[in-house]
Amino acid sequence: MTSRKKLRKPRGFDTWLTVGRTNLKVHRALNLLLGELDLSLAQHEILVTIHRHSGLTQRELSEQLLLIKSNATAILKKLEARGLVRRTPDSDDSRIKRLSLTRSGTALVQKSFAVQTRVIHAMASVLSDDELEQTAETMSRVGDAIDELISR
Repeated sequence: MTSRKKLRKPRGFDTWLTVGRTNLKVHRALNLLLGELDLSLAQHEILVTIHRHSGLTQRELSEQLLLIKSNATAILKKLEARGLVRRTPDSDDSRIKRLSLTRSGTALVQKSFAVQTRVIHAMASVLSDDELEQTAETMSRVGDAIDELISR
């Protein structure tokens, strides 16, 4: 009979688990609600980013959203085929394509952003302004620590 050592939870394990589960719940809620608009969360994030930064390149989009270029390409092709996004050659370098939304894309991003706002309101409704600020500061520090871990 093999003896198994009991794994001891490291400091912060329960918090890590709660944050991870909450993130999964947020993604699940957004995908479910955005699905009613025939959008995935990734498609929504791309549309919102293009709306905010019209004229950015695919590379810039990928960097902002931390997407692998091939994933961004596949999603953009679908959005372009649906008539939501257009790629226009750069005036200085025709190899570079600038991204913008069509009228349909702009109309859909308004609807999808309203869905995102509903989810944010649900999350924020259970926190005070001080708790929201403290959570933002805490998660920023946690994100910095993870960035440092993976940049070594």
